[in-house]
Amino acid sequence: MAATRYPCWMCGLPTLGADTYVVCSDCLLVFEMRSRERAGDGVDHLPLFDGEVEARLRKLLDDW
Repeated sequence: MAATRYPCWMCGLPTLGADTYVVCSDCLLVFEMRSRERAGDGVDHLPLFDGEVEARLRKLLDDW
């Protein structure tokens, strides 16, 4: 499947993606930082493996 540019769901900037469910890396970073602040657990989390970020975002958007 070829990657095409679609607007980011949060800020609207053109972002490469396989389908219209795209969020740019800047918006994703802000989302992750806010999530960790809300969690307030003080635990350093392991980095997500390749594809996990996209899978989690797709699930959130599908549930929304």
